[in-house]
Amino acid sequence: MTELIWNEGMSVGIDAIDEDHKLIIAILAKLTSAKHGETSKQTINAIFTELEHYVSLHFAREEALLEQICYADITAHKASHQNFIEQLPLLKQEWLTEDCLACSEKITTFLHQWIVNHILVEDLDYVSSVYKLSNSADKKKDVNQSKPSVIAIISTVLSQKVKLSKRVFITTLLPVLGVVFLSFIILLDNYKGYKNVSLVLGLNDVIAKVNDISHSLQAERGIASGLTSSRYQNFNEQLSARRLITDQAITNFLALLASELAPSVQENIRFYSADVHSELRELAKHRKQLDNKTANFSETYQAYTHLIEHLLSVSENLTHVEMASELANDISAISAVLLFKEYMGQIRAIGMNVLVAEQKDMHSNFNLSLLLGKQLNALRVFHYSANSEQKDLCSDYCDAQIHRQILEQRFLHVMNDHSVEQRSKYWFDLMSADVDRLKILTNDLTASFKKKVQLESQRLERNYYGILALISFFLVIATLFSLVLNHSIINPIRHITHALNNMAQGHRNIQFKESLGSDEIGAMQLAYEKLRRKLLQVDIFQAIVNRQKNEIEYRKSQQAHFETLAFTDALTGAVNRHQFNKVLADEITRADYEQLPLSIMLLDIDHFKLVNDNFGHGVGDEVLIMFYRACKAAVRASDVVARIGGEEFVIILPKTNKKSAYQFAERLRENIEQLEVIVDEHTIDLTVSIGVSQWRKNSFSSAEEFVANADKLLYQAKNSGRNRVVV
Repeated sequence: MTELIWNEGMSVGIDAIDEDHKLIIAILAKLTSAKHGETSKQTINAIFTELEHYVSLHFAREEALLEQICYADITAHKASHQNFIEQLPLLKQEWLTEDCLACSEKITTFLHQWIVNHILVEDLDYVSSVYKLSNSADKKKDVNQSKPSVIAIISTVLSQKVKLSKRVFITTLLPVLGVVFLSFIILLDNYKGYKNVSLVLGLNDVIAKVNDISHSLQAERGIASGLTSSRYQNFNEQLSARRLITDQAITNFLALLASELAPSVQENIRFYSADVHSELRELAKHRKQLDNKTANFSETYQAYTHLIEHLLSVSENLTHVEMASELANDISAISAVLLFKEYMGQIRAIGMNVLVAEQKDMHSNFNLSLLLGKQLNALRVFHYSANSEQKDLCSDYCDAQIHRQILEQRFLHVMNDHSVEQRSKYWFDLMSADVDRLKILTNDLTASFKKKVQLESQRLERNYYGILALISFFLVIATLFSLVLNHSIINPIRHITHALNNMAQGHRNIQFKESLGSDEIGAMQLAYEKLRRKLLQVDIFQAIVNRQKNEIEYRKSQQAHFETLAFTDALTGAVNRHQFNKVLADEITRADYEQLPLSIMLLDIDHFKLVNDNFGHGVGDEVLIMFYRACKAAVRASDVVARIGGEEFVIILPKTNKKSAYQFAERLRENIEQLEVIVDEHTIDLTVSIGVSQWRKNSFSSAEEFVANADKLLYQAKNSGRNRVVV
C-alpha cells in the first residue's frame, strides 16, 4: 500500500487544524510502511494508540471552533467524529487478530479515504463561516479602513440582490434599444425630414423666380402674338419694353440657378437647368425672327408656350421629394394656380388672333375651348388640394362657373362693341389685368407656402437637436449604469476565471473565503469549489493508484521477461525446443481439423563444427544468429522458426504442402549459400542441408515420428553431399 502525502490544496487556512491534519497523515504513513510479518504487534498497537490520541485532540479543537462560529451543521460534524472514534478500536483489533497482508491493506485504504473525505468534504465546508467571523472582527478593529467606492457598493448590492440573468438583460437591452433604435431610426428619420423640407424650401425659391419670368414671358407672348396677328403694325413699343423686363427676370433666374441655390437643390434640378438654357437659346432665335418679320402667329405662340411650360415644370420636381402629405397638397394647389394663370395667358394670346378672324363666340374656336376646359380642370385640382388659407386667397378667381361666364361675356363684348383694329388691344388689356392679378395671387401663395415650410423646417430642426440632446443624455446615463452593472458581473467572473486558470495549471490551492452572491455567479463559485475538492481527491488517490500501477507494471514486465526466456532460445531469439513441441502439436491438431496441409523443414548448418574449431565459439554464435535472422526474414508471419539443437533448426510451415515447402526450401538454401561471414579478413562460406516432410495422418502416429521423418531426410541430404534439399 502506498502512503498518503500532504497536499497544499488540502489546507483549510487555519494553522492549528492544518497541523493536526498533517500529524494524522504522518501517523497513517507509519501504518502504511508497516510490513506484514516484519512489524511487531506492539509497534502496531503503539501506532493505533497514537492515532486515537491525536484524532481525539483534533476533534476537540475542531468542535470548539465550530461552536465559536455557531456552525449550522455542527451536530452532523460531531456525529461523524464520534463514529470514527468508535471505529478505531475495532480496526486495531482486526489488524492485530487477523494479522494478514489483505487485512492491513484494507484498513490503511479505509483510513486514507477517511482522512481525505474528512479534510476535503467536511472540514472545508466551515472555512467560509470562520472567515466571515474573523473578517467582521478585523473590520471592527480597523476603524480607519478605506471606504469602498460608490460603484463598488452599488455593484455589491446588485450582485447580491439581482440575478445575473436580469443584470445581463438590463445591461444589454437598454444600450442596444436606446442607442441603436433612437440614434439610427428616430434621429435619422428626423434629419432626413429636415433635409427634405430644406430642399422643398430651396425649390420654392426657384418656383418664385419661375413665376416672375413666366409672367413676363406670358406678357411678351401676348404682345408678340398681337404683333404677328396684326401683321407687325401694332405693339412694337410694348414688345421692346416687355423684352427688357423679361431679360432682367431671366438674368435673375440664371443667377439663382448658378450660385444662390444649395447643392442639394441644384442636384435635384440639374437636368431642368440644362433644358432651360437650351430653351432660352431658342427664344433668342425666335426674337430675331420677330425682328426680321419672318415669324407667324403659330410659330410665335408655340415658341413662347413651350418655354413657359418647361419653366413651370419645376414644380413637378417637388413631387419626387419625400415630405408630409399636407405640404405635397399645398404644392399641388400652387402648381394648379400656375397652370391656370398660364392657360389664361394662352387664352389672351390666341384670343387676339381669333378676334381678328370674326369668330361668333370663343367656343367656336377649338383651341380656346380646349384651354378653357384645361383652366376648369386646374381649378378642380386646386379645390381638391388647397388648404383653407389658399382657398381664401383664391376666392376671387377660383369659382369655375363665374370664371367661365366672365370669359364668354368678355369675348362677346370685345367682338361686338369694338372694331377689328381695336379688338386685339382691348382684349389684351382686359386679359392682362386678369393675368397680373393672378401673378399677385401666385406670389401670395408661394410666400405663404415658403413661410409654412420655414416654420416646418424650424420645427424639425428644434426636434432634431432636442432628440440629439436627449439621446446624448440617455447615452451618458446608460454608460454609467452599464459600468456599475458590468462591475458587478465582470469582477466576480474574473475571480472565478483566475481560479480556474490556476486549476488548469495543476494548482488546487485557491479558495473563495466569501460568497460572491446567491445568483448564477454564486452557483459558479460553488461549482468551482466542488470541482476543486473533487480534483484534489482525484490527485491524491491518483498518486496512490499510479504507484500501485507502477508496481503492477513492473511485476508484469518481469513476468513477461521470464515467460520470454522460457519460450525462446537465449542466443538467437528463436523458439526453443519446448515451445516448438507445443506449437507443432497445436498445428497438427489444426491441420487435421481443417483438412489443410502442414509441412516442416529440418535444417542443419554444414561443417559447423569446423567453424567452432577454427574461429572459436564466439564466431560460431554469431554465425548461428545470422543464420536465424536469414531464416526469419524469409518465412511468413504464420511460420515458426525454432532452434532444437546446436546448429539444427526447424521451420513449421502451416497450410503448405511438400511441393511448396520444397520450393521455399530451395530459395532459402540459395539465400544461405550467398551469406558471407568475414572474420579477421577470412570469409566463412555457409551452406545448409534441409529435410522437408509433410504431415500425413495415416503415416505418422505422433509429432515425434513426423520430426523423425524430417530428420531422416536431412541426413539423406548430408550423406548425398550436403547443401541440398531432400523431400
